[in-house]
Amino acid sequence: MEAKMKELSGEDAAVLELEETWQERYATKAEAIRATFGWTSSKYHIRLNSLLDNETAIYAKPVTVGRLRRLREARSAERGGASAGSAD
Repeated sequence: MEAKMKELSGEDAAVLELEETWQERYATKAEAIRATFGWTSSKYHIRLNSLLDNETAIYAKPVTVGRLRRLREARSAERGGASAGSAD
């Protein structure tokens, strides 16, 4: 039995799109987040981190999600902690 792939919500797709394009139009990512969503950087990064562990996001934007997961894991390793996405 084949499972139908869910689609990202418009807002989730916009979060991943922002990760790909914010440097083209904004001086800082925080400025891009405020202008695009009206969110704080904290709220945005909580949403982004949940997307990095979302199977639908991985299928929708594999290159972007893969790059961001590697960056997240590298930062976690620098801090000496477990991966932010691990379930341990």
